[in-house]
Amino acid sequence: MTLPRRTLLSLGLTAGVAGLAGCAVPAPAPAPTSAVPTASVNPDGTPNVRLGTPIGDGSQAPSPDPQPFQRPITKLAKGETPPQFVLFSWDGASGNDDHILDMIDAAHSVDGTMTMFLTALYVLPASRKKEYQPPRRPAGDSDIPFMSDKTVRRTIEGISTAWKYGNEIGTHMGGHFQNPNGVPSWTSADWEQELSQVYKLVTQWRTFTGWDDLEPFPFDYTKECVGARTPLLAGRETLLPVAKRYGWRYDTSGTRASAAWPKKDSHGLYDMSMFPVPFKGKSILPMDYNYYVAHTKAKNIGTAAQRAQWQAEHRDSLRAGLELCLSTNRAPLIIGNHLSPWLGGIYQDNLRDLIVEFGSRPEVQLVSHRWLCDWLDAQDPEVLADLQAR
Repeated sequence: MTLPRRTLLSLGLTAGVAGLAGCAVPAPAPAPTSAVPTASVNPDGTPNVRLGTPIGDGSQAPSPDPQPFQRPITKLAKGETPPQFVLFSWDGASGNDDHILDMIDAAHSVDGTMTMFLTALYVLPASRKKEYQPPRRPAGDSDIPFMSDKTVRRTIEGISTAWKYGNEIGTHMGGHFQNPNGVPSWTSADWEQELSQVYKLVTQWRTFTGWDDLEPFPFDYTKECVGARTPLLAGRETLLPVAKRYGWRYDTSGTRASAAWPKKDSHGLYDMSMFPVPFKGKSILPMDYNYYVAHTKAKNIGTAAQRAQWQAEHRDSLRAGLELCLSTNRAPLIIGNHLSPWLGGIYQDNLRDLIVEFGSRPEVQLVSHRWLCDWLDAQDPEVLADLQAR
């Protein structure tokens, strides 16, 4: 029987809030294989995962079901106040400087999970970049840099750790292309090409790296990946028909004017569009890059005093976003982020702290996009309609 994570926390078996600054989640033990994949929690609070027989070239293995550290799904009674869900997610999710582990640690300390929107290029060594064949561009082209071998290794290890600690692995696609011939102008056929490359790179990383000393991903990515955030938040309308064919359950690439509960769109996917939160008397979409643009026009500048002010503004804005949801319709608050140390890491530092601060509130639950799909699907239709009408 799996111990409840709240019990593990009360016993001090996971990272405490005070120790987050210099601590990461305990590294899971290497996952042995068995005829049937299984997952449980060890007495020390670490995940115990047994993988099924590796798939294909050994880059991945069948997912244990249930995934470790999944919050129980409960049904609301009619008129009952829902939890305040907060969804922290990470575009790219590279292992650069191990920041991914810091965020996993923070969420795990408050019984939370998140979504990693993995950029497929981050598991492809630069020396093999021509294995990526994007739409409308030459093989090996990308508007973002390929990672060093060291970072590719850490990304593979970090994504495995993220999944073992209950986090979802979605996609942020590949080359992050702007126009001309970029994501904003892609057709559904272009998205078919891009997604074929995404799945190829993630499910065959062992072939392209040649590394046989790393364990497989502890999941089957063709089943694990059920949603995305597109580069530039662009191309959503032409992506959705393709996403439906891939069996996806949601998309979080859109934006909406105000807080609202997700509804299924005409393709049967939950529309998890982000909405603005208060910011300096106006509003802003709650993504760290948007604050970076608002503060410095995306330039790495500023004195120590200026950066401290910008950091406070970012922190206050996200807190105001949470209070906005709590005081109105309790719509899930979706916060999109990157693992990029802009302005000396002021946004990352805030996010790590706010994950713990938000997740420590009894009315708040930190969840992944896929888990929220499960929760929404589990509600009685009348109850769900009432939430969506708020």
